[in-house]
Amino acid sequence: MSLDIIFLELILGTPLLIALVLILLRGRGTRFAGWLAVGSAVITLGSTFGLLPALYGGGEPAVAFSWIPTANIQLRLHVDWLTLPFLMTEAAVTLSALVYSLDYHHNDERSGYFYALLLLFGVGMSGTTLADDLFLFYVFWELMLIASCLLILVWGEGEQRGAVALKYFIFTHVGSLMVLVGLLVLYDATGTDSLVALRAGGWSLEPAMLTTVLILFFVGFSVKMAIFPLHLWLPDAHTVAPMPVTIMLAAAMLSMGTYGILRFPFSLFSIEQLTPFARPLMIAGLISELYGALMSLAEKDIKRIIAYSSVSQMGYILFGLGTMTRAGIEGATLHVIYHGIVKALLFMIAGAVIYVTGKRQIDALGGLSKAMPALTVCTAIGALGIAGMPPLGIFNSEWMIFAGGFETTHIVLSILTLFGSLLTVVYALRFAGGIFLGERPEGLELRTLPHSMFYATVALTALLVIEGLFPGPLFDWAAHELPLLLGGGL
Repeated sequence: MSLDIIFLELILGTPLLIALVLILLRGRGTRFAGWLAVGSAVITLGSTFGLLPALYGGGEPAVAFSWIPTANIQLRLHVDWLTLPFLMTEAAVTLSALVYSLDYHHNDERSGYFYALLLLFGVGMSGTTLADDLFLFYVFWELMLIASCLLILVWGEGEQRGAVALKYFIFTHVGSLMVLVGLLVLYDATGTDSLVALRAGGWSLEPAMLTTVLILFFVGFSVKMAIFPLHLWLPDAHTVAPMPVTIMLAAAMLSMGTYGILRFPFSLFSIEQLTPFARPLMIAGLISELYGALMSLAEKDIKRIIAYSSVSQMGYILFGLGTMTRAGIEGATLHVIYHGIVKALLFMIAGAVIYVTGKRQIDALGGLSKAMPALTVCTAIGALGIAGMPPLGIFNSEWMIFAGGFETTHIVLSILTLFGSLLTVVYALRFAGGIFLGERPEGLELRTLPHSMFYATVALTALLVIEGLFPGPLFDWAAHELPLLLGGGL
């Protein structure tokens, strides 16, 4: 067995094994549950980096197991350049969320289950990106939903967590069912669930069926991206979920919708077949960008401010995909990575503020800069990052997205998207200034911020700066995926 295959199996095998151990312990060993989970996440991230030499050498590590021979179904894991950026983002965000949870989560007899579900949530995302057959893709796609829904239901905050979990499940499962119908149509048309066979071509759909399948994919995956008006599950889920889960939801799981669009419509169909959807995707992205930004300005709960900013940022990504240009798609992929880092950072900051002050309404906060200077610096960098200020990373991805828009004939949409980004600057400054500037409200008492929450926040801040200053590797990864998309027409 080659080293590449070992790395590929460790990415999923390690967290699955640790999750199983934590479940079997049944409340015993809860003191070490968090550290076991963190250790498995370190191995997962390290194994992901271990795949880079094979990819740069022109290889695409894969492993397959026969599952249902009579239906021609295999369980196949596969890594290519389209997989890598998303896999890296998921692994890094999962590790950050687990480190953050070490002090955020209060250990009790259920802690083993909590960390096991966090690991299964991460496995669902990693498995979705690694799956190279339709059956396995959908299994991991649903694992994401089940694990995250249980985390919200059991460990969510407030009396409404049951209703919020149900709403989250219904909305996202309806999107999943639309994706499932699209997958079944592809299976019926080809007689195989192998993505390798689907990408090889030699099959076709009737025009009406092609349009139906593309609509199912675009709408189904847009639910996971929380594109307006399919976003209704997101603000409540992000608000009620425990902070480590919120970090993984916003910074990693939303990107799965983008991955789905790239892996299926954009990988399996030509640019000529997808062109009729270009303008609708750009319009939907623009509306989501503006709506999310305006709601971020209207909200007062600091978690909901950041939650609605995800609706806005996913709009940028969908707009970039809709341009169907090299620059736009490359920028959208980069935006997934940068958004994952900055959104995880901002939610960590919000969690730290809530932990220290016990407050989450921005009107009840202010003047924390003197008491928390290091966190103030992290917040300033995070706010500038989400606002797209150079040299931080989102500037790079937004530049590419805007450039892709101006390469199309839809110049008015591109201008509106460009000027809509000004709203991001406003809500980012409101978030940072409302918490840390001005005078501290009378009677606002502060607790000490635990070490794991602080160092995880600082580490992500440093990563955001580094990836902005040295974007070369990320641009290279995104550029490598382009020949796999739109029939190689980019």
